[in-house]
Amino acid sequence: MKCLTLTVLTGVAALVVIQGCGVLGGPPSGVTVSAGPGESDSTVLVSWTVPSEGAADKYVIHFRPATDSGYTVVGETTAISYAHNPHGVTGQYKVSAVFGGDSYDAAEMPTTVPVQSEAELFEINADSARCGFGWKRDSGVGGVFAMTESANCASVDFYVSDLLVGTGGPLSIVSPNKADSIDSGAVGIVPSAAWRANGFSNPVLADTVPSYKAPPSATYFIYTTLTSQPCRFGCYTAGDTVKHYAMVKVDSFNLVSGRVWLKTWYQLVPGLRLVHY
Repeated sequence: MKCLTLTVLTGVAALVVIQGCGVLGGPPSGVTVSAGPGESDSTVLVSWTVPSEGAADKYVIHFRPATDSGYTVVGETTAISYAHNPHGVTGQYKVSAVFGGDSYDAAEMPTTVPVQSEAELFEINADSARCGFGWKRDSGVGGVFAMTESANCASVDFYVSDLLVGTGGPLSIVSPNKADSIDSGAVGIVPSAAWRANGFSNPVLADTVPSYKAPPSATYFIYTTLTSQPCRFGCYTAGDTVKHYAMVKVDSFNLVSGRVWLKTWYQLVPGLRLVHY
């Protein structure tokens, strides 16, 4: 805060003092997070716009990990962006503009914490109306879809199948665009349509990876087989123009009924493969 004093002389001895205050600084605006810089998929680029009052003396970047309740300072700069390496952790960011001894926090506090969803799915021959799953790209929320409806082609990211006619075989998570080429059990069930094209990493034991990080994009396949329960695997929306990463945890499955219980974590920041929660 900056205060101004105006002195007015009238005659020889009269003195009038008028005091007023004006704002010296203000908060940055338009704070965003993105993957990067340099096409990095595991660092976060925090960006903002200079306060309307002018450039600050410096900007302080705060980070609150998803597992913590408070913010810590992770860096400061005089630029309008800052690259942060969270070492696999997701969380919320806050940027403050410092003018002299005063600090002004931005209103926006963007997050990299993935969006969690849960679902109960079935093998495609056990229940084709409840075998598909997909995430909304604007919210990250997941939902269950039928693979029998071509109208769902832009909504399904994977479906469950044993890749055979009937049920009872080892269950796999399959990219929907490959249903007509690798899945004999999908013949006559999945209509021809522009289904999404996604990739999946090999599953790992869930209890061995408390801080799971989705693998790089080059290590994904058109389907992955569930060999243990619980387990986790990564999903990469390879067919999208704007690509996203997600993590899927299969809590359990039943080969007889073809039922699969799972949780998912979808990263809303494009190209960022951090899914720790």
